Amino acid sequence: MEVVKCWEEPGVTIPAPYERHIKVFFSPDKRDVPEMTFTHALLYPNSMTDYHTHDKPELIQIVSGHGKAICDGVEIEVGPDMALYVRAGEKHQMINTGEETLKLATVFVPGFNSQENIDRCLNAAKVQG
Repeated sequence: MEVVKCWEEPGVTIPAPYERHIKVFFSPDKRDVPEMTFTHALLYPNSMTDYHTHDKPELIQIVSGHGKAICDGVEIEVGPDMALYVRAGEKHQMINTGEETLKLATVFVPGFNSQENIDRCLNAAKVQG
């Protein structure tokens, strides 16, 4: 069994305009978990992810905070204890519309190396920054 104290795990801060803090807990290159990638993303007030796609599905659970999700142009309000399933190829974005940090838990199956996702996020911020 692998155990992670999530609060102790280091992460990577993605700069504005898509400012957020990403922590990868399990992935093929992190703790040798080839089947999936499991992360937390902390979106600060008035921040968002870029509008993007993946070549694999993503499961997103809203742990805390409030915001909106956009998927292929459709917007919905999101809050704690909601889960979203984003199919491979669906263009999506998470936006923090609240005054507190929006905390997301995400799972990708099959897994991919943690650096792939972090590099994609950093490159998106660089292009827009």
